[in-house]
Amino acid sequence: MPIDFEQIQLNHSYDRPWLARTWGYESFNAISRGVVSSTGSNVLVFFVTREKQQALTQYEDRIDADLLFWEGERGHGSDNRIVTRRDEIHVFFRNRHHSDFLYKGRAKLSQYRLHSGRPARFVFQLIDQIVSDEELLAESAVPYGPSVTEREALVQSRLGQGQYRQRAIALWGSCSVTGFTKHPVLVASHIKPWRMSTNVERLDPHNSLLLVPTLDKLFDRGYVGFTPEGQILLSDKIAKVDWKRIAVSPDLSLRRVPEASKPFLAYHAEYVFDLVEG
Repeated sequence: MPIDFEQIQLNHSYDRPWLARTWGYESFNAISRGVVSSTGSNVLVFFVTREKQQALTQYEDRIDADLLFWEGERGHGSDNRIVTRRDEIHVFFRNRHHSDFLYKGRAKLSQYRLHSGRPARFVFQLIDQIVSDEELLAESAVPYGPSVTEREALVQSRLGQGQYRQRAIALWGSCSVTGFTKHPVLVASHIKPWRMSTNVERLDPHNSLLLVPTLDKLFDRGYVGFTPEGQILLSDKIAKVDWKRIAVSPDLSLRRVPEASKPFLAYHAEYVFDLVEG
């Protein structure tokens, strides 16, 4: 029996036994895996648990707003169907094991990075859960807000302006890589992207780099990254001759790395740098 979603409602909770009966399986054990498909169907169903049982493989899976960050299977069994066949994907999510799953709707592949020695990394857009920037701003309030309102500060930080920019300049002083000092030319850029950050992280100067425009654009698009120690990472998607044309080389690095910036740099290197567009 093909898997269908006629009786399943968005953002409602379901357990595996109920879903198994609805889909015509004899036992819920038939859908006990993290990725489920039915014969002759172009549908994949993800059962995602953020906090897994200790005895199980500890994949790093989570949802941020309308994005699903998901590690593929260790055996890479579903990688081809996701990347090449582009099967229709539906997501059921729960925070803890032994609880019901919340149906989050359909997922569209956004970015991915395939690995041979470890699970692939995927980022999916939850297309039935689209969240606007305004809704993200309303999620929580930051615990501080000096001369302007919290909301105004967050809106400005989205564009690398206001308090966020001032704090980035105070932290870095000049370009984080080249030392270029003309502030009006420099761009205050979030390391962990604004949309994936909490409101506190959106205003945190340690989640910033102060960059000349060329490096800023390359960093924002994931063609450039930095290790937590500050060494530059260059994407193979840009030819070596083009790197030379813009004077960007593997010898570049951040002039210094504040300790509080290291987790943000690691996040960017894992989830932004050199990902393949879906």
